[in-house]
Amino acid sequence: MAHHLMTLPSGQTVGVSAAGDPLAERLVLFCLPTPGAGLFDPDPLVTSRWGVHLVTLDRPGYGSTPPLAEQGAGAGSGSAGAGSDRTGIHDRADDLAEYLVHARVVARDSGAGDLGPVGVVGWGTGGMVALSLAARHPQLVDRVVTFQTAAPNGFVFDPSLQAVPPFTTESLGIPSDDPLLARPGLGNRLNRMLQEAALQGAAGCEADRRALVDASWSKELRSIRAEVRLAYADDMSTVDRYDGNWYRRRIRTSRVVRVSGGGALALATQWARVLAHVAPEHGGLPEHTREGGPVERR
Repeated sequence: MAHHLMTLPSGQTVGVSAAGDPLAERLVLFCLPTPGAGLFDPDPLVTSRWGVHLVTLDRPGYGSTPPLAEQGAGAGSGSAGAGSDRTGIHDRADDLAEYLVHARVVARDSGAGDLGPVGVVGWGTGGMVALSLAARHPQLVDRVVTFQTAAPNGFVFDPSLQAVPPFTTESLGIPSDDPLLARPGLGNRLNRMLQEAALQGAAGCEADRRALVDASWSKELRSIRAEVRLAYADDMSTVDRYDGNWYRRRIRTSRVVRVSGGGALALATQWARVLAHVAPEHGGLPEHTREGGPVERR
């Protein structure tokens, strides 16, 4: 389950999980794929020693966040262009923005200082939410990494969107015999994320499918000011760098990054590189204060 439940100022309840150093100066939001909930840390050894506070929020219907229908679908932050049901990708981005604004208030009132712009990582469909957040709330985000995120006109070919509980790694496009699953703890962390994604049955996946029907959120991509890296593994066939080129043509601050091998799990093998972009200079945390000492460069 999520580490705790939070009621946003709009009245919406969300499940929030965190990893890394809560005292780190740098906050990184991690937008999980379809399906995904709770906390997934691609490489805890890197995260714990980097100097970053990693946070995930369960989307509606996943993990600890109730479906929108149970929360009163019309009670939201009144995002522009949204219908009364608030089911779109841009609505999920506005949820994250509401969380960040609230976190800023809490940090200021507690004497922890000002929470500046954050880094955002998005995996799969979570990358769409990450980009929408950067487009709609540019003052809140300064760096973004997306990994294996399809262009919105091709999402129907994403096998993860056809997943039904019980979810397995194959629901994420990861073969059960993928050798990277043998990395210490990686398979267990993925299974835990998938189990939490199924706590409410297929409600989360169904909400994601409804959100992806409307691609209007992508019309705002040109508003992004954050530095964006669009990462794709060379050995993936369903989503590849051509999807990245679709985004690159619309986001002037973006660059497509090709990863040699690793498939859908390249996010775990490249996690240090991801954090180097979204939390440069180890989030401003001095080396002597980072858990376990300096991070080995990979």
